[in-house]
Amino acid sequence: MTALAPYPTLTGREPCRAPDVSPKTWDGEDADATAYAQAQCLACPARTQCLAYALDHPAETVTGIWAATTPERRNALRAEFFRTPTTTTESR
Repeated sequence: MTALAPYPTLTGREPCRAPDVSPKTWDGEDADATAYAQAQCLACPARTQCLAYALDHPAETVTGIWAATTPERRNALRAEFFRTPTTTTESR
């Protein structure tokens, strides 16, 4: 059994925690704000931790931008990463 990713360790340098940025920027409701949030996430020091958390905790990350991903992108990544491998048999 694999442990789930913990909530990212935040340092205060993350763009989503900047004091001059509205939390609504990361809610994914506005196309311009979403594009801005995604661009900011690309340089975030917590991006890897954030993505791991978002993928491991779908119920807590059903909305908004996490690690530059939209809910739709996270669902696609989960489907890709967590699908059951197909077993093939070779005949000889």
